[in-house]
Amino acid sequence: MRVKLTLDRGNTAIKAAAWSSDGQLLDTYKGDESLPAGDLVSVMEHRLLGAGERFAAIAWCTVVASEHADDSASLEGMAPSVVELTASTPMPLTIAYLTPETLGADRLAAALGARHLVGGNRPLLVSDIGTAVTYDYVEGQRYVGGNIAPGIDLRLRALAAFTDALPAVSTQGGDIPLWGRTTAEAMRSGAVRGIAAELAYYHAAAGDKALAVLTGGSAELLVNENILTFDYIHDPYLVHKGLYSIIKDEN
Repeated sequence: MRVKLTLDRGNTAIKAAAWSSDGQLLDTYKGDESLPAGDLVSVMEHRLLGAGERFAAIAWCTVVASEHADDSASLEGMAPSVVELTASTPMPLTIAYLTPETLGADRLAAALGARHLVGGNRPLLVSDIGTAVTYDYVEGQRYVGGNIAPGIDLRLRALAAFTDALPAVSTQGGDIPLWGRTTAEAMRSGAVRGIAAELAYYHAAAGDKALAVLTGGSAELLVNENILTFDYIHDPYLVHKGLYSIIKDEN
């Protein structure tokens, strides 16, 4: 079986996903942010492949500039085809961003994943809700642009760091009511429901025909709270599906 691998280095972790020759997700692994990309490939080889076997192709992206050179060097020769996703990589989307060289590869991968997942030309609002939250608009086969805002945890940490009286608050294990009844609830609800309100705004701006596609580490929290007021798809592997889409035809 010809197995392909996708790698996504984010701000807090590096994640891998392995794919069968017919596009089925076989396995995933999340490594510490200090793990070199090539070492993660070796971990996945040990988990999935026989002795002496290699992955048929690898697609990867990173948002961590300081690790880019080391990751690139560590991936050299790890597969017959190693493709880094950037704005200049051949892909089915046209990029209308005015500064494509500054467009985060994870945003582009999520947009590709959403288009691959949904198919057709339906307008898409693609949101990756992690350390930062991104709101990107895809119209047909065209990446139009999008916006960036602080993510849920970043908002909470900023409130604690830059005010004198507000405490450190986590989203783990606490209530998120519509109206906070304690300061901790008020901060937690403000951060979580603030993201939900932003999503509703951008969904409305994208138009009635647009479909929201959500991913990222904090997206599940919004889904579990059941506070979104529009139709959406939640896919935790959206970035990896976008990466896979650029190597799916590799032999």
